[in-house]
Amino acid sequence: MSAICELCFHHCKLEEGQTSLCRARTCRDGAVIPLNYGKLTSLDLDPIEKKPLRRFRPGSLILSVGSFGCKGYDTFGPFKLVGGICKGRPDENDLNSACHFFDGLS
Repeated sequence: MSAICELCFHHCKLEEGQTSLCRARTCRDGAVIPLNYGKLTSLDLDPIEKKPLRRFRPGSLILSVGSFGCKGYDTFGPFKLVGGICKGRPDENDLNSACHFFDGLS
C-alpha cells in the first residue's frame, strides 16, 4: 500500500516502509505515520521577537522546543534551524540529550 504525505509542499508519495523527504514520516498499512512524535532534538532560548508573540514582552527570551523533520527547512530566513536537526534520522535523535541538558540546569 502507498500513501501521500500532505503535510508540506513536497507531497511525498510513500510506499510501505518508505521514509519521507524530511525523514520524519513513514508509510505503515497505507497511513502516514510520524517518526518524530515525542522526540525532542532542539531546545533553545530565543529572542521573543522571533515568535508571533513578539509584542508580548519585547527584549525577553522564550524557550523553543523542536524535533527533527521540520517542513520548509530552507525557508526560515535569519532564524534558520540547523540543517542537521531538521534533516536528522530518528535513530540519531534521542530524548536523553534533552534530559542531560535539564540535569545541568539544577
